[in-house]
Amino acid sequence: MKVMKNNMIIFVTLLMMQGIATSCNDWLEVDSSANIMEENLFESPDGYRTAVNGIYRLLAAPELYGRNLTWGVASVLGNNYEASRLPGGSTSSAISYRELAAGDYENSYSIALIDPIWEQGYKVIANANNLIAYVEKQDTAFFPYKTVEKNMILGEMLGVRAMMHFDLLRLFAPAIKADDGKTYIPYVTVFPDKEPQHLTVSATLERIIADLEQAKTLLAYCDTVFNASNFSSYTNRLQPSGGISATTFFTVRGTRMNYFAASAVLARAYQWRSGAGDAERAYHAALDVYRYSTDKTWYQFTPSSNMAVTENNVFRKMPHDILLALYNNQMYNLVSAATVNTSNQSFFLKNDVHLFTGDGDDFRLTSLINTDKTSRRWSMPTGNQTGSPTANVIRYQGPLAPVVRLSEMIYIMCEYLSDRDLPQAVGLLGKVRLARGAKATLSPALSKEDFLQMLHIEMTREFMSEGQTFFLYKRLNEPVYNGVVSMNMDGRYVLPIPHSEMSYINL
Repeated sequence: MKVMKNNMIIFVTLLMMQGIATSCNDWLEVDSSANIMEENLFESPDGYRTAVNGIYRLLAAPELYGRNLTWGVASVLGNNYEASRLPGGSTSSAISYRELAAGDYENSYSIALIDPIWEQGYKVIANANNLIAYVEKQDTAFFPYKTVEKNMILGEMLGVRAMMHFDLLRLFAPAIKADDGKTYIPYVTVFPDKEPQHLTVSATLERIIADLEQAKTLLAYCDTVFNASNFSSYTNRLQPSGGISATTFFTVRGTRMNYFAASAVLARAYQWRSGAGDAERAYHAALDVYRYSTDKTWYQFTPSSNMAVTENNVFRKMPHDILLALYNNQMYNLVSAATVNTSNQSFFLKNDVHLFTGDGDDFRLTSLINTDKTSRRWSMPTGNQTGSPTANVIRYQGPLAPVVRLSEMIYIMCEYLSDRDLPQAVGLLGKVRLARGAKATLSPALSKEDFLQMLHIEMTREFMSEGQTFFLYKRLNEPVYNGVVSMNMDGRYVLPIPHSEMSYINL
């Protein structure tokens, strides 16, 4: 494979990438003139920490969660935006999304958006595999925090490897309901792997789930016992503190793969697989996370006092229930660069009024959508940006690219319970709705079919411009719903694998 042919990784180059930062962006300063090869990098614990941070920088790049897998490509595919008003066309100097929205995946503009996801994704995987190999053979006494630190790094990288493969699978292969038994993407576990074997969807999912189960086990003690204080509030999880010390490598865990994120992605994977017992497994993985909301109160929902306020103080990333968010301190610039500065070309959200029918007081409508129908989730607050709280909203929430939330865990639980305890499912969904400002109560007499329809509408609201709508309807093998019109996705749910990779696939 093109993206795996290089036999040498220099993690330091990842740290030199302009405009990308992780929560530990000051962990280790490296002289730009240095030429540190990997064998020297892994001679000290700081080298391992540098490598970890470098991988998260790759994940937060615009090719992945800094744009394409959140508010960019994934949300365009999810029919979140008015296609005719997307940036693009001959009048645009920005990246063109219109061809992608129209389902023309072979167009040069679409290829320029799609191929980098594959290439950057496997670059992340290659780096993670290299780091895993070094960690596995390193003695625990080498690390300052011994077994805790070794297990944390290994668990993070296994989780990252699985999550990256999973999102590549969800884009470049069919969902289970449409699976044709052919091979699609490779599951790569060694570095270098010059001729990786492409696998079927089911075989790929088996490996994803195995890695996530191991990651969850390795991260459990660190994040629920040893590091519990750094999960007790969203500020501890998501807001980098001032100074740098040995223990800061264990802080701001909400921006790194952690126990709760691994559990959440595992719940997603089980739900996606949909085999015998998988719905129950997805439910229990989601429940593992949910209990830390009900029993520990570590994860809550952003309160109304932070949402139903002026534009200057909107907690637009709703940080309190984020389980994992990547961190890119150039996020506002990325959004601005992708948008043409005219009145008719931007990321205009589609059918928001219809999507929120009956719930006009929902924060996701009133606080997260601008009057021009663009998403406030990704735009910089206006007004007094030097004062509090606006400055802190910009500083701490602006760089976040949410990947998975507590709300999605509740949705997974609701879908499972709809077959087993519908009243409980209705109550759980009502909890999320109320937390998001939707005051209309759900009827306890809802049928299963009506409940599931309401559940999927709620998920569409929640996922808007965060990249998960496409995956929701792809898993269900249904047209994408946007509030009024259901878009037929026949032949549009599988992105084309880059032409350079086609020789590896048994079609």
